[in-house]
Amino acid sequence: MRGLRRKIHAITDEVIDTGKFHYGPQTRNLEKALRDAWGGHPVATTSCTQALMLSLHAAGIRPGDEVIVLSATFAATAFAVSAMGAVPVIVDVAEPTLTLCPKALADAVTRRTRAVIPVHLHGHMADMPAINEVAAQHKLTVIEDCAQAPGASLDGKAAGTWGDFGCFSFWVGKNIGGIDDAGAVVTNSPERAEQVRRLTNMGRDGRDRHTHHLRGHRARLGEVNAGILTEQLALLPSWIDRRNAIARRYTSAFAELPVTTPVVQDGHVHAFYKYAIGCEDMTGLTAHLCAQGIEAEQVYPYVLSEQPAFEEIEHRSRITSKSDPAKRRLCLPAYPELTDAEVTRIAEAVTSFFAPR
Repeated sequence: MRGLRRKIHAITDEVIDTGKFHYGPQTRNLEKALRDAWGGHPVATTSCTQALMLSLHAAGIRPGDEVIVLSATFAATAFAVSAMGAVPVIVDVAEPTLTLCPKALADAVTRRTRAVIPVHLHGHMADMPAINEVAAQHKLTVIEDCAQAPGASLDGKAAGTWGDFGCFSFWVGKNIGGIDDAGAVVTNSPERAEQVRRLTNMGRDGRDRHTHHLRGHRARLGEVNAGILTEQLALLPSWIDRRNAIARRYTSAFAELPVTTPVVQDGHVHAFYKYAIGCEDMTGLTAHLCAQGIEAEQVYPYVLSEQPAFEEIEHRSRITSKSDPAKRRLCLPAYPELTDAEVTRIAEAVTSFFAPR
C-alpha cells in the first residue's frame, strides 16, 4: 500500500472533485476490470460477508433452509447463512488442501438443503468439478467463498466463476485490498448481477432513489476503495507470482523437517493468501518465531461448531476428526513485499527450531 500512496492520494482527490462517492466511474472501472480479469458479471460491495448475504438473498434462501459450509473457515461464512434465517450445516475438510470434502457434502444433503458454500482456503481452490457435480444432482446453488482466493484458478478458470455466485473479500489485508473493507460478488448471469446490484442499494434500481423494488441492504462500495482496487488488480498477477515464489522457497527449505507444507494440486494456481504449515508443537514454534521478531498466526484454531457464538446459532455439525488437521496450521509471512533476505531469515528461523538441542 505504501508504494501506491501517491496514486491513492490522486484517486481520493479525483473522487472529492467529482463529488460522486458511490456507483460512480471508479466502481464502473473496477467492475469492468474484474470482468476482464476473471469473467462473469461482477458487482462491487462492501465486504465478503455482505457478498455472501447478497448471494444467499438473490438465490432465494429462506428461513429454515439448510446451507452446507466448511468446518475450517472464518465465522462470517456461517454467520451470513444464519443472518438469512437459514441453518448452517458444518461438514469436514478434505486433505491435503483442507477445503470442502465432496463426499462430506454429498452425505450431508437433506430435503431441506438449498445451497453449498465451498471455501477456497488459504488461496487453494476447492474441488469445484466434484462439488458442482454433487450440487447438480441435488439442485443446490453453489456460492463460492473466495475471500482468500483472489488470483487463484483451476484449469485456467478463475476462482469465483465456477459456481452460481463467487464472493470476494478486498479487505486491506487480503491479496488485493482497499483502505478498509471491500468486496465483490461475481455471478454467472447478467440477471443475477442486476438483482445483486439492486440489493446493494437498498433495493433501488439507480434511477429513482425513492422507489425500493426489493428489500435490500446498505452494501455499496465507496468510490475511493474502488479506485484503489482497480490499481491493485492490475498488479495482482505479479503479486501472485511473488507469493508462489516465496512458497516454493519455504517448501524447499522445509523439505527435511517434520512439518506439513501446502500442496498445490494439478491444474491449480494457488493464490497463497496464507502459507500454512503443520507441526506437532505449534505453540513452541510460534513462540520461537516471535522471539526472533517474526509474526506467525494460527488462523483457525477452532472449527466453526467450537466457537461460543454457535451455542446460540441454530446449526447442524457433521464434523469428525477429519477436520482436526485444519486446526493445526501455522501461517508464515508470505506477502509479496517480503525481500529475499527476509524470506531466508524466516526459513532459517523455522529450521532452527527443529535443530538438535
